Amino acid sequence: MNTRNDLLLDKIELRTPLTSDGDALKGLLATTPVLDGNSVQCTLLQCGHFAKTSVAAFLHGRLVGFVSAYYPPNEPQTLFVWQVVVSQQLRDLGLGKKMLHWLVAQPACEQAVRLVTAIGIKNSVSWSMFDSFARDIGALPIKSFVTPLTPKDGYEQDEYLLRISPLPNRAEQSASDPLEDLKASGSHISAMRRWLD
Repeated sequence: MNTRNDLLLDKIELRTPLTSDGDALKGLLATTPVLDGNSVQCTLLQCGHFAKTSVAAFLHGRLVGFVSAYYPPNEPQTLFVWQVVVSQQLRDLGLGKKMLHWLVAQPACEQAVRLVTAIGIKNSVSWSMFDSFARDIGALPIKSFVTPLTPKDGYEQDEYLLRISPLPNRAEQSASDPLEDLKASGSHISAMRRWLD
């Protein structure tokens, strides 16, 4: 990263979102065709119900990045990252990764020992960002195919479920080993690369 990019990232303010950020989030998502657009109700959930486990990034008062995350009801030690969106003008600067680092360091995320997300197989931008994040924290990334609730004939799997664990600076680690959990599930792909399948 060059000095100019570092200086630009230093000007970005990160904070938990407010419900009043919903319209700006809807507008930001509309500029990112690779992501699904969200309804008004959905952005309200992201900016309200899940505010403490999400992050909004602002440059000169304008929303330029957003990470939506939450705790799945049956996994209180898992932070599930639903969406990462960055303004087109600021892509390739590392803002997405910067938001992830900020988020996992927040008090509301202290109970999370792992981060989980779903990524499309061909989404090279997301793979690069999460790979870089995992390297930064010295964590082990594990991927397995996302299986639909009702698979149909001819269905081609096109998304991975990615787990990054352990998250840094956690006082207690989970008793269960996410690698063993995934191996036992039988949903992994047998291969060994930078990503542990």
